[in-house]
Parts: sequence; C-alpha cells; structure tokens
Amino acid sequence: MTNLIQLDPSSPVALYVQICEQIRRWVALGALRPGDRLPTVRELAARTRVNRNTAARAIRELESEGIVRTRVGQGTFVADGAPRLGRERMGRAVDAAIDRLLIEVRALGAPLEELGRRLEERVERFEREGDSGGKRGEDE
Repeated sequence: MTNLIQLDPSSPVALYVQICEQIRRWVALGALRPGDRLPTVRELAARTRVNRNTAARAIRELESEGIVRTRVGQGTFVADGAPRLGRERMGRAVDAAIDRLLIEVRALGAPLEELGRRLEERVERFEREGDSGGKRGEDE
C-alpha cells in the first residue's frame, strides 16, 4: 500500500494531509477493508520518505476520524464501519483512476493495447497476494 502513496513535496497540501487523503480514498473505494493492517508509523515514514512525526500525525488524524484503530503492540488497522463510497461515486472514482492510468501509459509511450492484459495480470496478483498477506503492488 505505502509504495503506492505518491506525495508531492512541492504541493501546498501538507504531506500528512496527502497521506490521509490517499488512505481515506482507498478505504472508501474498498481497496483497504476493515481489519486490513497498515504499516507502523516507522514503516510508513520510511516508505513514504517523510519524518516519523509526519507519519504519526497522519495516523492520528485518521484515527480521530474513525477510519483506523491502533491496537497497542499489534499495529494500526482499518476500523470496522469506516466510510465507503456509494456505487455511483465509486464508479466515477474508478473511471477517473483509469483515465489517469491511460494518460500515464500514453505518456510513457507504451501501447494502450497491452494495458488490458497487464491490468488483468496485476489484478490477479493483487488478489492472490492480498489474500495471502503479501505486499500489494510492489515490484518483484
């Protein structure tokens, strides 16, 4: 998950807010489900290359919103009852993400025809590794 967090240090939006927004979105879309474990503050800071205080602030913010729960000695988990998007809003969000992907693929000069096959492979890998506790979306 955290390897997918993309922070923009030049943005006027604080880094902790950028982290919160992305985690909120993944929860709302169902990519992170209740009970899913988030990285520790130390891991989150290292993977996103931010100060530990910044990562801790993001986790505190999400916890105050009821999106995550921290269990001492166990870690931070997506909370039961965390807000999810309705079907229509989810569809629009997924379409927007696909549009961004298409733009990036075209900018890379990769053939769009290859995208369907590659996406299917990634979905299968995501589901397989997600169910077995593996790390999602990391390069092999």
